[in-house]
Amino acid sequence: MPRSPARTFFRLLTALVATLTLGVLLAAPATSAAEPGARSLAQKTVAIQNFTFTPQSVTVNAGDSVRWVNNDEDTHTTTSDGPGWDSGDLPPGAAFTRTFTTRGTFVYHCTLHPSMTGTVIVQ
Repeated sequence: MPRSPARTFFRLLTALVATLTLGVLLAAPATSAAEPGARSLAQKTVAIQNFTFTPQSVTVNAGDSVRWVNNDEDTHTTTSDGPGWDSGDLPPGAAFTRTFTTRGTFVYHCTLHPSMTGTVIVQ
């Protein structure tokens, strides 16, 4: 018994809609539900400019990172006063990032220009 044209049309339409829906679902970015109270990690930026760290003091949460960007015309460093980090020389335009996993107050300086100082406070 031959199928009616209307029935064939609706079957094709249903298949097309199902295919398009599947394609949209597969193309959508994957997301996951955040746990209650979870927060995303952040990054704060400190500019090195005019022989200063700006801001001079930055506060982050444990797990966050700080990125220093040398916007000055001279080479600088970001070096902790205690054990911690040393960026090495950062020529103009260079950047250095450090992730802070331990809470505390971390004082740092530029080894090439010791009057340049800053503080990272990790909560």
